[in-house]
Amino acid sequence: MTTAHALIPVKALGLAKSRLAHVLDPGDRAALVLAMLADTLHAALAVEGLAVTVITTDADVAALALGAGAHTLADPPVADTAGASVGPGPSDPPSLDPASLDPASLDPLNAALAAAAHRVRSRKPGVDLIALHADLPALRPAELSAALSAAREAGRAVVVDHTGTGTSALLHCTPEPLDPLFGPDSAHRHVRAGAHPLTGDWPGLRLDVDTVADLEAATAQGVGSATASVLARIGWPMPVRHPDFG
Repeated sequence: MTTAHALIPVKALGLAKSRLAHVLDPGDRAALVLAMLADTLHAALAVEGLAVTVITTDADVAALALGAGAHTLADPPVADTAGASVGPGPSDPPSLDPASLDPASLDPLNAALAAAAHRVRSRKPGVDLIALHADLPALRPAELSAALSAAREAGRAVVVDHTGTGTSALLHCTPEPLDPLFGPDSAHRHVRAGAHPLTGDWPGLRLDVDTVADLEAATAQGVGSATASVLARIGWPMPVRHPDFG
């Protein structure tokens, strides 16, 4: 039985991970993005009662997500906050009125997350929501499960990322709209908006990979098999440990 739903936005592969462009060519960056998404999905889908929707317009990303057992949703323009399915699917619920949203939520990422949350809850009212990064190659299912349990006590909660300023997961266990505020200093913005900062020891959940230092830290923790395979193929110099995903 689905009791929570994770929403994972993913950029088009050609636009992703630009901060790794000085060490990885476009093909290797795209392969790494897909591999990290695969490992993130593997961990998230192992959490009992958790469904996952990947929000993307990229056909390769959507195919990977569907193959892993996730749902997909097209990344909507700001004006279309209800979104649209990637591939065949039932008709969409009515759109939200963008004028009713906080200006920060009209950022494309936040608009896409708000649209997906609206769609999911129109079909399953009251389901708990998690806005989650796609680049968590060291994520363990137990970390995400523990964070969700803690968020259910708090109502609305945030997992601050390893930098101390970003948000690696926004967990929403109240009936109000999701109202994501991702972007610069998002952790503080989410806290100011009422989210409780969770303090669990979840290094894999807190480590989203954007830079070379992030990737080195992830490999030191231990990454999933898909990421490990890509790093081995491209000759990444760090030794790769595989985490226990049980």
